[in-house]
Amino acid sequence: MTVAEKDIEKKFMQIIADIFKRKVSDLKPSTKFVEDLNAKSMDIIALIAASENAFGIKTAREATAQNLTIQQSIDYIKKKLKEKGK
Repeated sequence: MTVAEKDIEKKFMQIIADIFKRKVSDLKPSTKFVEDLNAKSMDIIALIAASENAFGIKTAREATAQNLTIQQSIDYIKKKLKEKGK
């Protein structure tokens, strides 16, 4: 894993911690948004908006529905950044 990839994970974990009012240390890659964090529609919208702003990407709604865990979302962000040429 490159330094940039580690930065992506760290930044995304902080976004999640802020939105869901959790400690970063309580979050794991396997953490599920709905089951573990009790994510509601508004939480997901806030997460998408914060992620798009933080990483400069656009997120497809159907892709978001497929990202059930933190790791799946991180992988998606990395893929979008790679497509964007970062």
